[in-house]
Amino acid sequence: MSTQWTEKEAAHLLNRATFFPGREEVNAALQLGKEETVRRLVAGESLTGRAFSPEPIERITADGKALDKEPIIDQQTYWLYRMINTQAPLIEKMTLFWHGHFTTSYQKVREMPLIVRQNELLRSHALGSFRDLVREIGKDPAMMVYLDTNYSRKGKPNENYAREAMELFTLGIGNYTEEDVKEAARALTGWGYDKKTDQVNFNAKQHDGGSKTVLGHTGPLDADGFVDVLFKQDALPRWVARKLLTWFAAAEPSEEWVTGLAAVFAKNFHIGDTLRSLFVSDAFYAPELRGSLVKSPAEYVAGIAKALELPVARGYAQALRKMGQELYLPPNVAGWRGGTAWLTTANLLARCKFAESAVKRLNQGHFSAKDYMQEASASPQQWVKQFGLNVGVRELGEQTAAVLANYADETFIHAAQKTNGMRGLLQLVLISPEAQMK
Repeated sequence: MSTQWTEKEAAHLLNRATFFPGREEVNAALQLGKEETVRRLVAGESLTGRAFSPEPIERITADGKALDKEPIIDQQTYWLYRMINTQAPLIEKMTLFWHGHFTTSYQKVREMPLIVRQNELLRSHALGSFRDLVREIGKDPAMMVYLDTNYSRKGKPNENYAREAMELFTLGIGNYTEEDVKEAARALTGWGYDKKTDQVNFNAKQHDGGSKTVLGHTGPLDADGFVDVLFKQDALPRWVARKLLTWFAAAEPSEEWVTGLAAVFAKNFHIGDTLRSLFVSDAFYAPELRGSLVKSPAEYVAGIAKALELPVARGYAQALRKMGQELYLPPNVAGWRGGTAWLTTANLLARCKFAESAVKRLNQGHFSAKDYMQEASASPQQWVKQFGLNVGVRELGEQTAAVLANYADETFIHAAQKTNGMRGLLQLVLISPEAQMK
């Protein structure tokens, strides 16, 4: 039996595929229907008809000062500006996904233009051909510096990229041998990034053109040949399918689900087609999956800023750092662990402080808007539900709802001056357990 398409299903999809399932977006999705909503998300088309074209970084003002290209905090702030304002949220979310998959850190690269160039590469391929993305990322200057292929030469191959390309990017541990790493490293020799000319070049004299055997395939393999061999491995579609499922669907997807999505992916290795299949499937909308994944700090911060219509600020990037996620500075080549690892005591405290500061930035008029005010006869439960809807928290647990309703009843429902109490309720909704989940 096909899954029905109600507000719950629409909100669930947008919780996973966007940064904030606002009322306008959910209503648009309901009118469009599941198939058309998914099509637009994958195509990078607006659900609401609103247009957004990102301004150049120099035209964005944060805290009264224009952003600059070089400081990393300004580039982090600029990416958050794009997450908050984009009308193609799935593209931006997949750019974040690939940033954690094909990790590269500014801490080693030390060239912000190269980091930004890679970010644009990930965005341009976010929902396209995974094969093309793997080819391009291996010759990306930031990646070459980060994993040392920039210094890989005939007779002295560097194994870093060859190892991570198999272990983390395409196949997973246990699906290659140390000998495969050594042989693949030989295939990757000869490529380098010239900082003076800002060009990636191939030096045939420094390439090992001899025969290699990688993953059972023998021949004079080069970088492209290595990629071709990777895409002949059964482990590759399973590895990518599992990562997509744990990012979008379930913390521990069943092997049957992984196998099914891997079969879809293996048809043409197209990310958009694979996600379209996932997002229209009945399994994706199982009630037990709603609110079962932990929001990353980027999702949490961007979602709140969008929900409250706050202007971008450099403090957002600083808040992410305190929550455990610095954009362009992943902790290691494996990226961020994600999931419940986001919910340490220190990280949760940082979320609470961010929610508090965000609510403090709202003026009194914000709480006079129709989306916040209720009829005089409204119950505490109705107030709580309304506030939850305003910030995308549609399903509060029974205990949470009861605590918040009691707070609303005691602080402002019966008071002539309601603003301070309303601020408090909004903050409590934003730091509730349910607000940390998607």
